[in-house]
Amino acid sequence: MQNLLEDKCFESLLSRAMLSHDLPNNPSRNLPRRSFIQLMTLTGILNGLTSRRAYSESSIGRPAPVINGIPYVSLQSWAAFNHMDLRSPKNGEKSADLTARWGRATFLIDSRSASINGVNIWLSHSVRDDGGRVLIAERDMRTVLQPILLPKPPARPRRIRTITLDAGHGGKDPGFMLGARSEKNYTLSLAQDLGEMLLAAGFRVILTRNSDTYPELEDRPSIARRAGSDLFISLHYNCAASSPDANGVEVYCSTPLGTSSTNGGGPKQLPEPSNRFDDQSILLAYEAQKSIVRTLQLNDRGVRRAGFVVLNKAPMPGILIEGGFMSNRDDARKIFDRSHRKQMARAIVDAVFAYKRHAERGLPPQ
Repeated sequence: MQNLLEDKCFESLLSRAMLSHDLPNNPSRNLPRRSFIQLMTLTGILNGLTSRRAYSESSIGRPAPVINGIPYVSLQSWAAFNHMDLRSPKNGEKSADLTARWGRATFLIDSRSASINGVNIWLSHSVRDDGGRVLIAERDMRTVLQPILLPKPPARPRRIRTITLDAGHGGKDPGFMLGARSEKNYTLSLAQDLGEMLLAAGFRVILTRNSDTYPELEDRPSIARRAGSDLFISLHYNCAASSPDANGVEVYCSTPLGTSSTNGGGPKQLPEPSNRFDDQSILLAYEAQKSIVRTLQLNDRGVRRAGFVVLNKAPMPGILIEGGFMSNRDDARKIFDRSHRKQMARAIVDAVFAYKRHAERGLPPQ
């Protein structure tokens, strides 16, 4: 109720200000002294209202502890504040379920593993059970839950028109080798098939390479920047020579400032161009992981974070797709199959359209 009253007051004051004055760019030079004082007073009131709203949004329950130097928040309080339902673990259960307007999330206690609408997502820190109170790291709440479950409608809808596709490796860098087969050839084939489908769907497509060449890692996001690209998608295949049973799909986005990459390392200390688009990138990664796993029925290894150069330096939403393990017999058979690669390309196109619906029209993810 308090927020509702403040919103109505905000709208009323703003309307009166706009009716009274044209609000010129330099009010101190164009308004009479009395009007200028009134306008500055109004500005102070409005700032007070917005700061109270920001404070109430950040006050999401009684103080939660700091665990190993990491601030946590109560998932129950955050859920209640956002009109969601949380089923806490009972009788020794090891999971908690969150039901939101746009879907459902499941969290494993004492684990970084979570899922949203059945799509696996790796958190930066383990979820904790504090005597029935479920705690989640504040950074994970801010950089994972909010961008996917509560994405902000775009203030200025951005048209998704140009997409840069980066076929991993190339030229002097073959990528993973399996006999005479090189990863670089299959990433290029996937990029070319995907590019044709995106072109047919009405997008403008840029390829960082269209033959067996090797653009330097820093040059790949630079190509996207010079082309004015709206999205950057890097295509790879995975390898775990010491674990031949490892299989499935992973989609990466850039590691947010202050958090660690999924596969290890310390917290990220310095901002990169990609960090301006953290919210958009994880939403794009979620849509890609969901579409690929569901369409091709592949093992879901989850949305992950990494400090890859091609992601860090991308000044637009960007993801890196690991489309399966060449070191796994079943995955490799699919990777070498052109029809399978075309199916994967189609799934990525579907993910782009799902992201586009949010970026341009503010529609929530599903």
